[in-house]
Amino acid sequence: MNAGATSSNAPGGQGMKNRSEFVYDLRSMGLLGQPGEWERVNTTLSAPADLKIEVIGVAEGSPLTLELMFESVSEGIYVSGTVSATARGEDARTLEPIELPIDVDIQEMYVYEQAEGDEDSYVIDRDQLDLEPAIRDAVVMALPFNPSRDESEEFSYTLGEDLEVDEDESESPFASLKNLLEEKKES
Repeated sequence: MNAGATSSNAPGGQGMKNRSEFVYDLRSMGLLGQPGEWERVNTTLSAPADLKIEVIGVAEGSPLTLELMFESVSEGIYVSGTVSATARGEDARTLEPIELPIDVDIQEMYVYEQAEGDEDSYVIDRDQLDLEPAIRDAVVMALPFNPSRDESEEFSYTLGEDLEVDEDESESPFASLKNLLEEKKES
């Protein structure tokens, strides 16, 4: 495609069997070896398996919205943008079901050839760019270890009746100790 074209469908090259919808054919996109060319990819795919941690995750098959830019550079393809999904799990405090929106920034360089000793880069394999590992890494790292319904809400609970707190005493953590000392002196 021409620079600036927008793709809203699944990746091209459907001739391969059992190919992941996260794999993009750079040759058919017109990006392979064409520094300066770029293409937007705005699509919704089904989430792959294992986008989760112990208490929360994105369910396999649920919608995963990609708003990405593929930019051809001399070393490979630079992919940037956002991935959005809904994570489901349990509130860490109450163990009640919880849903949290997940919006993750992606900024990854896919290289034509991996430098010696570089095991962290994503590699373009046979003119194909596979987004799944980068998306998996970004989404799983963005999941909260202690998910809660409302992070700004202060958690509190009581057993029985609420305690009355004198405002003078609440100002200092040592106020109750001071009261104990005063009571001891009086007796």
